Amino acid sequence: MREETPKPLYAVVKAHVTARIRDGSWPPGTRIPSENALGPALGVSRITINRAFAELARDGVLQKVAGVGTFVARDKPRFGLMTIEDIAEEIAGRGMAWSCQVLALAAAPLPAEAAQALGLPPGAPVPHSAILHRGDTAPIQHEARWLRSGYSAGYLDQDYRRFTTFAHLVRTGRANEMEQAVSAILPDAALARLLDVPRSQPCLVIRRTTFTDGVAMTFSRLVQPANRFEIAGRAALAPL
Repeated sequence: MREETPKPLYAVVKAHVTARIRDGSWPPGTRIPSENALGPALGVSRITINRAFAELARDGVLQKVAGVGTFVARDKPRFGLMTIEDIAEEIAGRGMAWSCQVLALAAAPLPAEAAQALGLPPGAPVPHSAILHRGDTAPIQHEARWLRSGYSAGYLDQDYRRFTTFAHLVRTGRANEMEQAVSAILPDAALARLLDVPRSQPCLVIRRTTFTDGVAMTFSRLVQPANRFEIAGRAALAPL
């Protein structure tokens, strides 16, 4: 009988961590022992623990927060394929605290992609916002949004640390149609830093345009690390 090849030590560590999660010892949101603490407990080096944690974080099992620790990942926020939801509510619904960082909030020249979606000339100055949404302390989504001038009164005057741009648009906008597409990218250096991911981490991009009576009013580019969220939807089908 052929003997089984022993598992690499990092795989043994991964199995130990996932077993503790599955048996309920480490429920979602739990801060697990540090690399320095777990290494001696399992009789392996810190480098081995680091590799195991890195692979589990890549797979969405763990969440590493710089300067804080490593946590068991909570359920991923879910974004609809055929609906628009408030990201703050989606994050809160997964047991995480929503917060955000306002990166930009001013009139700005339209980039080519947004100009095409809105049917306006590139470079035209329009209201623009860029927001980094977090669940607990982990970046979940980078949201960049451009609006047709005159749409959504007071858009640039709000404190979006208190509520989302979506919430304001629901109160003031008049959108009655939506179009969106999803694609995958590898982030550039600046986006990778904001989302706290390596440049090799796939991210999904939602490009969303909303319309009022057939006229494009907003264009949004939403980027999320693929291991921190999911896209899902359910719709009725016509009888076959």
